[in-house]
Amino acid sequence: MHTTEAHTQTRESLVNAALELVWPTRCAGCERAGELLCASCASKLKYIDRSFACSRCGAPFGSLVCTECYSRDGRLKHSFVHSLCAVSLDELSGRIIVLYKDNNERRLASVLAKMIVDALPDEWAQWADILTWIPVDNKSYRRRGFDHAEAIARLVAEQCALPLHALLKKKPCKDQRRLNREDRINNIRESFSVAQLADGESSNVLLLDDVFTTGSTLEAATLKLMESGVEEVRVVCIARAW
Repeated sequence: MHTTEAHTQTRESLVNAALELVWPTRCAGCERAGELLCASCASKLKYIDRSFACSRCGAPFGSLVCTECYSRDGRLKHSFVHSLCAVSLDELSGRIIVLYKDNNERRLASVLAKMIVDALPDEWAQWADILTWIPVDNKSYRRRGFDHAEAIARLVAEQCALPLHALLKKKPCKDQRRLNREDRINNIRESFSVAQLADGESSNVLLLDDVFTTGSTLEAATLKLMESGVEEVRVVCIARAW
């Protein structure tokens, strides 16, 4: 190791040690000092069993009949082919995500990425030509100082040996309060733009986001990606609201 690199690592270690004295690492679940997520809280995360979950939208108990995948007229709501959500959204998982996104605890990216990596089947990693993510718009980036989904996607890509590309860019949407679901999806879709795709490079895209709620944003992004030449999209999220 070069002397400069050794000095840099030593300085960083001293800074981290000083920060631990002033502001010790605390568990995101119970605030116990010492770890970002203690073993007790980690054991309380409600991981979704894929054998019972809906393969299309990731709902925890929709494997046989899923009431969340179809509109009232019987049309399928989602253009992405499969979804996988690591855990159910509850007080604990929601707290971890909020601390990460809105309280600047960026180290939790590693905890959240591990949830996805632990849940992601090898077959999905082999299927994907590209891993990409739902980006934040410029306003959200300025407020938070970082793109929360990108940071997690980078860790997932490294650990699963997946090609990572920033396929999507996003600008703020128009007011959606008076729009129906279809109009909301179209409105969100127009807020996305897609990077130029190389021929044959990205026929299968794994799309990452933090929370799957109604699926409207993921649907809009999927439609935009397919308009740009992507053949199939699968979705992977940290948590599923239901």
